[in-house]
Amino acid sequence: MSEQQKQNIVDIHNIACILSLEQQNVVKRLEEKMLDEKILALAPDAILENMDITEKVMLIRELSLTEEEKIKEKEEAIPLEIILKEEGLEGLLE
Repeated sequence: MSEQQKQNIVDIHNIACILSLEQQNVVKRLEEKMLDEKILALAPDAILENMDITEKVMLIRELSLTEEEKIKEKEEAIPLEIILKEEGLEGLLE
């Protein structure tokens, strides 16, 4: 993330903190529309009505990964079985 992006996040947060709840909701709706536009640019057949904001952000991140990044993520992924065993939840595997 660039320094400009980091500063934008700080600025957006600071602005949001002084807005009324109604104004924050307007900003949130605008940002969600921007997410929808970005998703549709990346995946025109996406069904947005079934997605919440978190799912939309995760989809954008996934669709925006380069092939190298996808390979790296797959190589670094920890299998669910290992995580469950580490947490003492291996009984969930049955």
